[in-house]
Amino acid sequence: MRNATFGVPLETLMERQSVETDLGAHGRQKLQVPQFFEQMITTLSSMDLAVEGIFRKNGNIRRLREVTDAVDKDYLRVDLKKDTPVQIAALLKKFLREIPDPLIPFRMRRLFLAISAIQSQRERLEAFRYAVILLPQANRDMLNVLMTFLTWVSTFSYVDGQTGSKMDILNLATVITPNILYADVKEPTRGDRDDTFSYEACNVIQQFMESGEFLWMLPDAVIAFLRDNSTEFVDGTSELNTKELLKRCDRQIQHGFANVGGSTGSSTLRP
Repeated sequence: MRNATFGVPLETLMERQSVETDLGAHGRQKLQVPQFFEQMITTLSSMDLAVEGIFRKNGNIRRLREVTDAVDKDYLRVDLKKDTPVQIAALLKKFLREIPDPLIPFRMRRLFLAISAIQSQRERLEAFRYAVILLPQANRDMLNVLMTFLTWVSTFSYVDGQTGSKMDILNLATVITPNILYADVKEPTRGDRDDTFSYEACNVIQQFMESGEFLWMLPDAVIAFLRDNSTEFVDGTSELNTKELLKRCDRQIQHGFANVGGSTGSSTLRP
């Protein structure tokens, strides 16, 4: 469908629906996400998030189909406030799950899983921050918004002794991971083990949520590198294609990146 929202590659969806958003962790420059994605999260944010089992329950399957069809025809005419928080949460999961190449792309999945195995917490988080930089901007911005939102949702897991969603960070990571970090069905498994979903994958998303805004800040080493090489690196880049731009970056790295200091993070990660 020419105007479809579900099952559409992110590049295409961004061409159709890209909007700047105040959601997520960002600095002076806003993030850019698909408008319907922002609409789902904004609507959920205005609702009761202490509903037990939110994001765990599947919602009404028939209603999901009806809303999906309506959104694909014209998402601007769909009033999500007519549905329950559980139903919209299920719709958000469906939307994420049907992106052809997930938020954490297939080609980068094993990188994030390998990082999760690093023993040092400090080094593991630092590696995650560098890996996040490598994500396409649309993926990175959407993941930023999603993780920030779900971390906030987790605060409603136990409101008091009788009220709460019972969906803390671990539970939310468990139910959202199969929708954003999973193996390509075409990808060969290791031996006889199918690791389409694994503890390691869930652990990646849990750490993303626990890291907060720090994860989305540029490491100091990158900031220092760009500052120290601003003239040679930046001048004329607007006329370069991706291949030539990467070559220029590689040359600058070889000349001085190895000598740059640590990275505690002080600037929001934006291109």
